[in-house]
Amino acid sequence: MLLLLSLARLACVLLILATAVPAILAIFGSLVPFLDLINHLQLVLFFATLIATIIAILLGLPNDWKIFAAMGFAFSAWTFMPEWLSSFEARPPETDAQVIKVMTHNIFGLNYDMDRVAKVIAEENPDIVALQEYFPEQAGLDALLKPNYPYRVVCRGGKRANIGLYSKLPFDREMRDADCPDNAYGTQRTAHIIVGFTLSDGTHFSLMTTHMDWPFPIERQRAEYLSTERAVKAVQGPLLLVGDFNSTPWSYVMKAFEAESGLKRETRNLITYPELFTVPGGLIHTWPFLALDQVFERGVAVHELHRGPETGSDHLPVIFSFSVPRG
Repeated sequence: MLLLLSLARLACVLLILATAVPAILAIFGSLVPFLDLINHLQLVLFFATLIATIIAILLGLPNDWKIFAAMGFAFSAWTFMPEWLSSFEARPPETDAQVIKVMTHNIFGLNYDMDRVAKVIAEENPDIVALQEYFPEQAGLDALLKPNYPYRVVCRGGKRANIGLYSKLPFDREMRDADCPDNAYGTQRTAHIIVGFTLSDGTHFSLMTTHMDWPFPIERQRAEYLSTERAVKAVQGPLLLVGDFNSTPWSYVMKAFEAESGLKRETRNLITYPELFTVPGGLIHTWPFLALDQVFERGVAVHELHRGPETGSDHLPVIFSFSVPRG
């Protein structure tokens, strides 16, 4: 019995070291960009440090270990809790302004079941669909969407530059050719699509979609965020920015982008990835723990936002409705 208790205490100490140390280091991510990578795992760290603290108390570990475990939990909670609490904020009610519904979705480069993707889109019935990881091999989706979405722009570029935008509403302004490389195997890793709409009541808004790289190498992703920030600031009037940002809202890089771009993030603590995980020999279903898919806005009112059902992708879609205030 004593041996089992000793092993349990040893396991608890290892758990404390594995969770409290990164949780404490992550708070310095604003000063050391490399440490900010840890913040993407705050959902895991929050519950792991909480469990470690409870076990340390139950097993009667020395006070130093209990305090250290509690410090890890407190540091993680400092980052995690504000985001979680913000997800309970009430959204503005609908008015007599026209309400538009949008879906943004990374459909996953290894997902070839376009019938399933099209079915989910049809069930949600958005007015605008923004797609990321929309590779040439998935072009069959185009024919499935075209009857209901006659207006479209598709980018075929480098690794993250395969994106598309489909709409029931006509564009009054489309992006520049330079924003959309036409080489499916090009060296430009990212791209963005920007289009404009004028509604029946005369109000106007723009919508932009993009797909960022993973947060490492650090400088590569930060350069992509800076490029997106410049594109956002060049757009006048109400704007929506949607897509796969490959960063979580707990990271300082995401917080800095929101502050510098002048946009407001509407996806609060919305976990969308990974629904699937690639392993040797295929794909396995997992429990999502990263909030990578985001919706930002400027000058519009988002009334409702939710995750959509599985489509065969490793991401869950994000669907929301909004209106553009008059005047």
